Amino acid sequence: MTEFASTLVRLDDRFLFWFTRHRAAAGQVFHVERRLLGFTRPYWRTVAAGIGVTLAITLAGLAKPWPTKILIDDALGSHSFLGLHARGALLLSVFGTIVLFLISGALGLLQTALLFGLSQRLIADLRERTFEQLTRVSLRYHDQRSTGDSIFRVTNDTYAVQSVLLDGLVPLASAFLALAGALIVLLSFDPFFALLSAVSAPAAFVLSKRFTARINHSAAALQQRESEVYSQAEQTLGGIKTVQAHGREAHETARFATRTGASRSAMMKLVTDQTLFGLAIDFVLSIGLGLVTYVAAERALSGALTPGEVLVVIAYAGTLYGPMSGIASTIGELRAASAAAERVFEVLDQPHVVDPPGARPPAPTARGQLAFEQVQFEYAPGLRVLRDVSFTAAPGQLIALVGPTGAGKSTIASLLLRLYDPVGGAVKLDGFDLRRLPLTWLREQIAFVPQEPLLFNASLRDNIRYGRLDASDAEVMAAARAANLDELLTGPQGLDLMVGDRGSTLSGGQRQRVAIARAFLKDAPILILDEPTSALDAATEVLVMDALEQLFADRTAIVIAHRLSTVYRASQVLVVQDGTVIQQGTHAQLARQQGLYRTLHQARFGRQRGTKPVAISWDA
Repeated sequence: MTEFASTLVRLDDRFLFWFTRHRAAAGQVFHVERRLLGFTRPYWRTVAAGIGVTLAITLAGLAKPWPTKILIDDALGSHSFLGLHARGALLLSVFGTIVLFLISGALGLLQTALLFGLSQRLIADLRERTFEQLTRVSLRYHDQRSTGDSIFRVTNDTYAVQSVLLDGLVPLASAFLALAGALIVLLSFDPFFALLSAVSAPAAFVLSKRFTARINHSAAALQQRESEVYSQAEQTLGGIKTVQAHGREAHETARFATRTGASRSAMMKLVTDQTLFGLAIDFVLSIGLGLVTYVAAERALSGALTPGEVLVVIAYAGTLYGPMSGIASTIGELRAASAAAERVFEVLDQPHVVDPPGARPPAPTARGQLAFEQVQFEYAPGLRVLRDVSFTAAPGQLIALVGPTGAGKSTIASLLLRLYDPVGGAVKLDGFDLRRLPLTWLREQIAFVPQEPLLFNASLRDNIRYGRLDASDAEVMAAARAANLDELLTGPQGLDLMVGDRGSTLSGGQRQRVAIARAFLKDAPILILDEPTSALDAATEVLVMDALEQLFADRTAIVIAHRLSTVYRASQVLVVQDGTVIQQGTHAQLARQQGLYRTLHQARFGRQRGTKPVAISWDA
């Protein structure tokens, strides 16, 4: 027996060496879990209470074998406990069993209430932080990912914090506490059985290491497939008019079925890996439990142990192996949840525009003097979009940007809004580099009217008030009238009219005039317009242009022009081609010069003269 014990000691020494060598790797595996725990700091009292309850549940569980020992040895056998035997020991055993189970049940309910409430608060916190980050990250991030994927990360992947807490860390902590408690009891009862019980531990940890990587890979693949399902649904339903107009319902359904099939396969792969992991661990641990049972029974037959003591040894060995098996399965659950958490942290770790140290507004309101100085920009390394773009714009001036599609006109507008930063040169406002100004203040100085305005499923009042959230109803009404929205204001609902998702209940011209009303309400010194009249009929264009004429007054306006009516009004026309301003001047000046502007003009109108506003697409 001494030789056998020595062998067990050597095995434990080898396991200790293996564990030490892989401790750093284990730390890397659980870095996501440790980061998620950082979100619990504001709720440390709840966490402390949860830990206390978990410890109490573990202690109650460790005490459960002893009433059974009293029953076997003292009630049914010839021994006594505290002077009690036979019927007295029987009553004590039954009473102890009932009390322990009642205590465990009550503590379990308290643990669930504490930790489930905590997990819901953590989910809300993580969702808010993720959503806030998505609204602040550079457009470069959004350009590379679908909207559906970002929504999935906010709504679904953030549930990882609940899975990690309730299905991972709490069961893991409980298992380690039970493991430690069972070892302590076995060591105090008989150190030999403690050593014997540890025989299966090295093999169990090796299996855990092998399967963890597989489960992590399968879980990451599942999250990606689920995100693709969500993105496909969001894309198709968001463009349902186009889908139905082209009769592509069956096509889109087939595409969706392909996505869901891939998601199902990924789920089955993950479940298979987790099941195989659990079976392998249970097989290894069952060998150890069988060995403990055999040795304990042999000792009982030789009279070294009582039947009750045999049951206690087997119970604690089972308590030892139960947590070990639980730890293995919990690690699988943790890896699955951590794959989702990593997608959330990928968002939180994205860089976003931050104000430089000491940034402060140069004035309450900007004058509106703009300057591009040798500006260069690229969306990806080596793919230059703007090359040495230089121009100025002063208050009261209307600068029209014209040129072919892809020339860089919209990029110039994006740089003014600081949706991107130039890779060379500088964009300045009132002599200050935009990168040195507070971002919130900068964007308050600019009103943006896009070609396709985004309206929310809210009232007309709320959609206009989006231009300035603290505006009164009277100010909203004045802005709506200035934007020539009288036909909506005089309707039965007036400002309470619900405009529908993306303004579906309004016409194209009405949606654009709502965007212009926002600009009136904002009353910013700088206007950026992606020509809002490009897709309008002549009558509606007159209404919009009348509203814009009022909006242009005393402001610096930059317009991406698609209509000659806008170009006629411009103080300066910048002709952009291949990321460079190749011509600059008034319409009259450029129409007389040889160059792209004159070529485009004559291609549409031949040699006609006059200043009558007529349609022209400069993207042709």
